[in-house]
Order: sequence, then structure tokens, then C-alpha cells
Amino acid sequence: MVKKGYANFKRDELFEKLKTSFGIIKNQTTGINAVLSKKSLEKMTSAKAIEKSKENGFTLDEHFELAADIIPLFEKANLVLSHPDLKHPDDPNIISIKRFASDAKLKNGKMSEVLITVKECISNGHHIYSIELFKINKASEKFRGLGDAAENSEQGN
Repeated sequence: MVKKGYANFKRDELFEKLKTSFGIIKNQTTGINAVLSKKSLEKMTSAKAIEKSKENGFTLDEHFELAADIIPLFEKANLVLSHPDLKHPDDPNIISIKRFASDAKLKNGKMSEVLITVKECISNGHHIYSIELFKINKASEKFRGLGDAAENSEQGN
């Protein structure tokens, strides 16, 4: 129970910090504009997102530290993969899921690669959806080669 309370405290703190920054963020490498919203923060700081970062060797505090830096992280991130929504292939509103990776240095000096998931929908464009922390270069490695596989599945190969 204490952990859940602490995560909620960190989530509220993050919301207060970023609420005036909600809106469109432009990725400098692709020119893609993506919306950062309260829903984005809820997804980025969900138990599932935090657990993925923990599985990759990062703490809850480290996850929230880099979530607070989502704007500069997304602005400088590199697109590493774009594919159809594999979890909801029959949803006609979802155009693609894009994965961006951005290197980051935590306050404690630890390096991380932040995987940023962006969902593209017909109804409202690109939205920042979630983040996951990886040891440096692991996020890019996770998706290396998958771009070709996703492209082939789009073409029916």
C-alpha cells in the first residue's frame, strides 16, 4: 500500500509540474507533432509502464524523473520503429504505433535510453502514449529488425 501511495504522490507531483505544458510537442528529427495530455501522463506513469522500467533495472523515482523530461526527450528522440497496432488490429481509428528512443542522463549519473511510444489515430493525430526506461542502447536493439517485419506484415508478406 505504501508503494501505491508513493506512486500516486509522484504522479500528482508530475501532473502539477507539466500541466501548463500540455499541448503539441514537435519531434525535431521527423517533424512529427504529438500531443502531450493528462491521459499521456496517466499512461506514462501507469503501474504497467513503471513495472517495465523496473524490470529493466530502474527505480520508480528514476522513471518519474525521466517522465518529467518528456518534452525535451521527445523533441530530440529518434524514430526507431513504426508499425500497425498489433494489439488492436481491427481498430480502424488507429493508423500506427511509433517507437522513439532518446538517450538521457539521470541526476545520479546513470544513463538510460527512453523508449517513447506514440499512437497515431485518425480522429486526433499523434499522441504521446507511454515511456519505458532501458539501459543505454537496449531500446533500439529491442526493435532492430522489427521494422522490416512490421513493414512486411503491412504488405501481406
